[in-house]
Amino acid sequence: MNAKTLRLVCLALVTWSGAARAATDDPFADNPPADPGAAPESVPSKSKVPPGPASAPAVPANVAPGLIEQLPASAYPEPVTRGLYGGPLWLDMQGLQWPYMPTTGIGISGSGWIDGNYRTIRTGNPSIPPTFHELLDQGRFVLRVTPTYTNGSWFVQANAEMVANTDQYDVQPAPSVVGADDVWVRTGTWNVWDVTVGRMQGFDVYPLGMGLDLNTYERLGAYDPSFTNSPNGYGSVPALYNAEYLFYRPSAPRVSDVAAHFYTGPLRFELLGQFGNDGALNIAGARPAAILDLGFFKLRGAAEYQYKWAENPTPTAKNTIKNSGVAGSAQVVLAPYIEAGINVGYAAIDVFDATHTDGNKGLSGNRFSVGGFVDFAPLHFILPNLMIGAGINYATFHNLLMDQEESTNRQEFLAFQYLFYKQLFVKLVGGYAKSRFQNLNTTSPYDVDMFSARLRVMYLF
Repeated sequence: MNAKTLRLVCLALVTWSGAARAATDDPFADNPPADPGAAPESVPSKSKVPPGPASAPAVPANVAPGLIEQLPASAYPEPVTRGLYGGPLWLDMQGLQWPYMPTTGIGISGSGWIDGNYRTIRTGNPSIPPTFHELLDQGRFVLRVTPTYTNGSWFVQANAEMVANTDQYDVQPAPSVVGADDVWVRTGTWNVWDVTVGRMQGFDVYPLGMGLDLNTYERLGAYDPSFTNSPNGYGSVPALYNAEYLFYRPSAPRVSDVAAHFYTGPLRFELLGQFGNDGALNIAGARPAAILDLGFFKLRGAAEYQYKWAENPTPTAKNTIKNSGVAGSAQVVLAPYIEAGINVGYAAIDVFDATHTDGNKGLSGNRFSVGGFVDFAPLHFILPNLMIGAGINYATFHNLLMDQEESTNRQEFLAFQYLFYKQLFVKLVGGYAKSRFQNLNTTSPYDVDMFSARLRVMYLF
């Protein structure tokens, strides 16, 4: 066989093998779904974790077969019931290792949502008009890319969540449109342990149900529009405490996290540490957390300690902040009908500066938070994708300078949600909040209440 003939034979073999591989990797190539309006089935996974309902759609769209794929349902493990299908506990991965990718490749997933918001505030502050009305439209798109290498047991992953924002109420860092959520590198053994380094959120131990989403009116509560920084200045009225000082992704660009995770049966453990500098203060802290997950019953808890201190240690530049607290919760899931939970948290804040060597009692104090939620599918056999939820949270802050009752913040919500094709969520949330202002910003105590409404349209992929 001469060289020219050999080249033609090799080319034919490569072409035939590529076509055969494409047909094998694309289960819909020759067998489209019988019902064009129905969501097609997912590609079978080799995952050792039983697949379950996931916050990703059922269809993994292979961009480059075997290398890049939209994550299938098995990438969102559910060894026991996470929650009602499509509900807030189901959307919360509850400390599980995800994206779970038992084969080497690049996983693609993400979400996009748009909120339309309205609120009316009635204030007892005599220095401003008695009512305040505001409309707001905001949105957020997240594209998650997760390259993974694994031998089936040991793995290493990198993860980046690229964010495009519309005008969110909580202003994003400059340039305010494009940012990032999780950015981390992780290595370990599937379902046994891992170490994660980068920017991430910790274990959530204070689930809030279908309302009180971040950067929404019902989450902010009945803030007084007269305070500065934004129409509702943070710190003016107590916010709920959910072991949050080290829970959320670090907002400062020079602060990072490192976390070790351990998995043993129904128990999941996280030991998270944080370190860095926010431009003025050095930051260090630790947050151990644990989740006991039996599916129908869940217990969560976390403790944290955060220490901030000035770069310049001289007495005239002294600035030290110590934040510590504990939070915990319990949830019951009776799928597919109802789920409910209760939460509690307590924190202490101690501030020392150059003019208050024995502690700045105006900025120091204690936070307390307690609340609960319930979600249910009232017409499960007729409309299984309809869900109704309600919740309440009550928070207080006791300033150490004050001897009388501390400031309070009560937040309530009622939500209705319908899930289309397991991917498109439409949720309407009505909220009521009432706050009592009794802090350093007020000459005499007064109340503020708020009515709010929000419509969220969210697509998960």
